[in-house]
Amino acid sequence: MNAQTNWKAFLGFTLRVIIAHTLTYFVFGIIMSNVFNYAEIFKQAVIRDYMLPIDQHNVLIGPFMQPIRGLIFAIGLWPIRSFLIEKKRGWLTLWGLLVTIGILSTPAASPGSIEGMLYSKLPMWYHWIGYPEIMLQTLAFSIWLIWWEHQSVKSHEMVAKKENPLIAEIVKAVMTACFAYIGYAIGGLILAFNANAKAAATGTGGINIEAAGADFKMQFMFVIAFLINAVTVFWIARKWQANQIKLWMIFLIFWFVDALVPWLYQTFVFGASSFPTVIMLGFFPAVIIVISTWMNYRKFEMTAGT
Repeated sequence: MNAQTNWKAFLGFTLRVIIAHTLTYFVFGIIMSNVFNYAEIFKQAVIRDYMLPIDQHNVLIGPFMQPIRGLIFAIGLWPIRSFLIEKKRGWLTLWGLLVTIGILSTPAASPGSIEGMLYSKLPMWYHWIGYPEIMLQTLAFSIWLIWWEHQSVKSHEMVAKKENPLIAEIVKAVMTACFAYIGYAIGGLILAFNANAKAAATGTGGINIEAAGADFKMQFMFVIAFLINAVTVFWIARKWQANQIKLWMIFLIFWFVDALVPWLYQTFVFGASSFPTVIMLGFFPAVIIVISTWMNYRKFEMTAGT
């Protein structure tokens, strides 16, 4: 493997690590913060001296800083990537490393670590209450990343054999649409957080995340978006492979599609829709689709006379 190929492999691996870490961090953080009511926990004695309030500016921008942590993870994991892929249960090995070194045996006295239990003033229950989130997030990250790396290796092998069956194209389109659904979740939760932060300051407005999640009409909008994304990805990917379209064009197409679908749905089903809101909502699915297209669909080699 030459230096250029090795660099491209590292860049692809880094992007996959960043996506897997950022999305699992965001999803499990939202779920567990609602299950355990972090907002109230962070206000308690001793805890409030250690943790910022959940509506603090730094806390709200925290998810946007996770790609940096993902980059650091990628740099650390790159030397053992092949080892993790080749092992029968590489995901379990990766998770074991994260739990033993990254959670239980951190050099600093962090919450949940042995050093934290020994040397910090944090109550024991606070150390334990964080385990569901960090254990499940690192488990989901490990399973997703190793599975994704296996799929990347298989994709390269298929390209080397010049095989590109229709069923594989359909599966990749569906997978990409699934990742885009996560992008909708990120955009929706960010909008909800911003609305609730403003509501806390003004005393009016706000969004009930649990009620929105249980609203079938609202959730069906994302089902329609998923189907449209899958079909569009299948069509766009072939143009990308044939060098008929650029990545920036793909981004604009899906930003438009993933903003237009919720805008039309909300207009017809609920009678009104905020266009600035759906523009924000469609941004993250478009980003994820562009990255997935770049990493999962290899361009066809153009030969003379074809």
